[in-house]
Amino acid sequence: MQTHCPVILFDGQCNLCHFCVQFIIRFDKQITFKLCPMQSDKGERLLKAYKVKDPLSSMLVIDKNQLYKQSDAVLFIATQLGFPFSVAKVFKLLPKGFRDRMYDWVGRNRYRFFGKQTQCKLLTEEQKQHFL
Repeated sequence: MQTHCPVILFDGQCNLCHFCVQFIIRFDKQITFKLCPMQSDKGERLLKAYKVKDPLSSMLVIDKNQLYKQSDAVLFIATQLGFPFSVAKVFKLLPKGFRDRMYDWVGRNRYRFFGKQTQCKLLTEEQKQHFL
């Protein structure tokens, strides 16, 4: 395991985010990332430290003191997961404004399309090592 891992901050109540977290756990065999719900104490401290104004509007990645959000966060994650997911970097050819508008549209509708978590999921010991 790396001594420094990018941290992914996600909405712990969002079913779409939950699916993404499960996807990352499944394919992040080297534990490249540490996961952290925004609603947790650690998540809230990181959001405050990085002065994130509307945290639930985007999945966030913090790597080497740099904050990635919206489509940049998704593309960063895909690139770090390696092939075949790193092929997604081709979307960087699209204008960032367009990518972020698409991301924001999904984000605004995520609860309606995918629903919300009503209770915390219990993690296995193996899954716990992926979390901050």
